[in-house]
Amino acid sequence: MFRICVVLVFVLSFQLGISQDEYGIAHSNYAPTKTFLHNPTNTLDNKTYFDFNLIGAGVFVYNDYLFQKGTQFSFMKNIVLGEQWPDFQFNTNGKLKQGFQDADIQLISGAFQYKEHGFAFGVRTRTYFDFRRVSTSVGKLIKDGTGRFEDYYGETLNIKKMFMNQTAFTDISVSYSNMFYHFAHKSMALGITAKYLMGITGAGVKVDELEFNVSDPSTTDFFKFDGSVAYGVGDSGKLSAGSGFAVDLGYVYKKTLHNVTHYEPFSKSSACENYDYKLKIAAAIIDLGFINFNKRAARTDIETDPTQVALDANSLTFEQFGNFATDNLTNTTKTDEFRMLTPAALNIQVDYNLENNFFISGQYMHGFFRRNAFGVKRPHVLAMSGRYQRKWLEGSLVASAYNYQDFRMGLAIRLGYLTFGTDKLLSMFGVADFYGTDAYFNIRYFMTRKPGCKRRHKKGRNNATDCVKN
Repeated sequence: MFRICVVLVFVLSFQLGISQDEYGIAHSNYAPTKTFLHNPTNTLDNKTYFDFNLIGAGVFVYNDYLFQKGTQFSFMKNIVLGEQWPDFQFNTNGKLKQGFQDADIQLISGAFQYKEHGFAFGVRTRTYFDFRRVSTSVGKLIKDGTGRFEDYYGETLNIKKMFMNQTAFTDISVSYSNMFYHFAHKSMALGITAKYLMGITGAGVKVDELEFNVSDPSTTDFFKFDGSVAYGVGDSGKLSAGSGFAVDLGYVYKKTLHNVTHYEPFSKSSACENYDYKLKIAAAIIDLGFINFNKRAARTDIETDPTQVALDANSLTFEQFGNFATDNLTNTTKTDEFRMLTPAALNIQVDYNLENNFFISGQYMHGFFRRNAFGVKRPHVLAMSGRYQRKWLEGSLVASAYNYQDFRMGLAIRLGYLTFGTDKLLSMFGVADFYGTDAYFNIRYFMTRKPGCKRRHKKGRNNATDCVKN
């Protein structure tokens, strides 16, 4: 069981995936089809009347166990140019290990505004994978399998509270936000995004306590096993292995530079544009939901103290292990469906306008999860950024920390409709050990004016926009 679960997890965690969060553009006022993924209120009162995302791609990998030596590996050389990868190295400092992969392909999405209302829709295919509290001994199995596990042959190992989860699903979402308060130089808005989820695959291992002994390459002896194993793969030729629902809830407060008492973004009464803010504070709960896997799915719950039960190497799959547990271990329960939680998080954002097109921003993402359930846990992220923003040019520098230990420097650039960036810039050049990377791009079309709404200027008089704003 361990080899198939753990090796699968680590191999998958180093496949290229598309990053959802993209902290380099998380505060942009010109990308609502991207920023509403952080907070649904970001569809409202930004610099674009209409935004349409055409295509996006990127990578995100993070872990603190498996790495490449920085002097031998770089993203550009080995991933982009396709040169052969050097041998993996392993961090064996004795601490429990963790890792996370996020793949998010935004197939199509759009956002637009109407007076005090913001709307958005999106279709995405998303995959996530994580492992948490993986011990050094299990890490050895990841590297070598039971065939080269001789350092631990005959040793009884005890594992507690270890988690591994993988899920892939299609996300169809609709979003609405409303500016419910705008008076003097303050405004507030609420937003909600509802998501219908179609599960593609799901698998999980939840170990409350496990005591085992690898006696030889083909035999693993179990002495204690309390935990659960689940998988769902769907019917052959069909994408759906189940379905579920998730929701995002958002709030935003703005201290504005101009009076917003009679403000309606992009309307003639507001000079056909939106007003700038001095300070923006936003909070959201995102991806709060679940997927029920019930097509070719199985869950096995185990609570047993076997005297000694052997599992040979030919039974190392989720399905075969479930059958093995049912047939050989006591106090097992097997069902043909299970539930996986989505990677929920609390997201807090602060954006301060220095004016003259410069901004400084802060963001805190706190992933949360219930230990008694299956599902991927989002990492905690603390990010600070500074950016320069205009209609056709935008750039930001980002400093971030994943789970308070993996420090990253990032860069994002938007040239008109094209955005590209990375939240871990140094990983591109092989100047430090490679524990993961992040890179992304997307192409969008946006409009900064509402069709038919024109500002009027009169020679020798104040700008009509300034008159309305003040």
